[in-house]
Amino acid sequence: MLGRTIAAAAILVLASCGPEAPSAPAPAEPELSSDYQVTLKPTLTDAGEVDAIEVRAVLDSELAPGEDRLQLMVPIAYVMVTGIAERTLDLKVTDRQGEIPLSFEDGEPVPGGFPYFRTFTAERGVSFPVEISYRSLVQPPNTPGGPAFGIRPSKGGVSGSGAGFMLYPSNTMAETSVLDWDLSAFGSDDPVGVTTYGAGRVEVDRSPGQLVQAWLMAGPAGRYPKAADDSRFHGYWLGDFPYEVEAELEFTEHMYQFLGEFFTHLDPAPRYTVFLRQLDTPPYGGATALYNSFMLSRGPAREEEFGQPGPRQTFVHEMLHQWVGFIAEDHGNATWFNEGLTTYYEYTLPFRAQEISYDEFVAGLNELSERYYANPGREMSAQAIVEVGFNDGDIRHVPYVRGAFYFADLDARIREASQGERSLDDLMERVFRERQSEALTLTIESWAAEANKETGEDELARVRGINIDGSFFFPSKNAFGSCVIGEEATATKENESYETMVWQPVPDVDPETCFSGSDLD
Repeated sequence: MLGRTIAAAAILVLASCGPEAPSAPAPAEPELSSDYQVTLKPTLTDAGEVDAIEVRAVLDSELAPGEDRLQLMVPIAYVMVTGIAERTLDLKVTDRQGEIPLSFEDGEPVPGGFPYFRTFTAERGVSFPVEISYRSLVQPPNTPGGPAFGIRPSKGGVSGSGAGFMLYPSNTMAETSVLDWDLSAFGSDDPVGVTTYGAGRVEVDRSPGQLVQAWLMAGPAGRYPKAADDSRFHGYWLGDFPYEVEAELEFTEHMYQFLGEFFTHLDPAPRYTVFLRQLDTPPYGGATALYNSFMLSRGPAREEEFGQPGPRQTFVHEMLHQWVGFIAEDHGNATWFNEGLTTYYEYTLPFRAQEISYDEFVAGLNELSERYYANPGREMSAQAIVEVGFNDGDIRHVPYVRGAFYFADLDARIREASQGERSLDDLMERVFRERQSEALTLTIESWAAEANKETGEDELARVRGINIDGSFFFPSKNAFGSCVIGEEATATKENESYETMVWQPVPDVDPETCFSGSDLD
């Protein structure tokens, strides 16, 4: 987190997903009571393309203690999505006394493409309820690239995140919200209106500021499963994909079920929603997780993609954020854990779930080596990488891959210290449970103390040296279990040589012995 700004990609917000409900216009439902009620209405051009989302909201709360003027916030930029405040048009705020005049102040730009905000302040006292309305234009094509937070049109619908367009009250006591849709512009094509929190009209037990931390999709979207059921896993998509979307979502659901059993600290596994969109014009986006959901945004299909599986490893990575969660540090000091541990599991758990082969597992480890050792930022500090931000995708991902090797090495050290009786699995189960119960606030220092219980080593020095300061290192040769061995080597990429670690199968071993405590049958 960056103070009142909400930092970076992969932000997890503690909210629960509402129940699945019909997303097309339906008979009137009972009123849901909340402090903040917002209705989203996409609008279409004559050509049938979404050009904006109209927002109507009612705020029925009171100002936070010590506040005397209502304030509303909207991003100027949000993780490389620029111009959001300028695309917020026709803003009108009223109470029983009439229209409320507003002044505004812009925050200072944040390096690396991270969020900063415009704050509107009421020029007089207000009486609640307050009505808020505005129109937010979609993100134009060919604007700066970054994660898929901006709202973009696709195949007659629209998708993005609340943070990419929504204004919200920032200094009130509002703690509950209702989010609803007006899908009348889509006619009778059985459109969906869905967010991270659920389909149709949902009540969210969170403040308006957290309400915006959600993916959304509206329009003639595909849906998985096709028929309404009580599944806790759902998928929605807009656009044309080179792979069979239903088959890829079936794989992702299998991994969701495996992860829900592998990690025991979230029981039961929360509802989960996958959003997929294909765009015809850049910026295309990428894959980013929010709480109990992720969005994958991509461009037109390339010829070589047809007949191939979808980006399954990416699906697994983004979904893993739900269980890995966060360490309570600023962005630069947290990415090694938040993304590094997620990347470690991304490369190992599909094999343990028997969703990829032994050869695919080994090939993935060698890909991981190239991503780290051939990276020009491999010895950059965490702070230097934050300053680069989204301006260089390779360097930005150094903490992901460097952290993954740190955790693989830690697993080997725990197995060695315990003579094979314990592993990283045991440490993480304990840490996740204590964090979930709030018995443990996870910081670099508290993490090191927990890891020291397993290794008896100076884990704080190791974490700071490798993950914060950027010290070059090789993990243990048996960091990925007993049937894969690492060997230091010299490789060449683009006519430049670099030191790396090559992973090879160990002859005549049973792949089921790769990990201590493996869940393989």
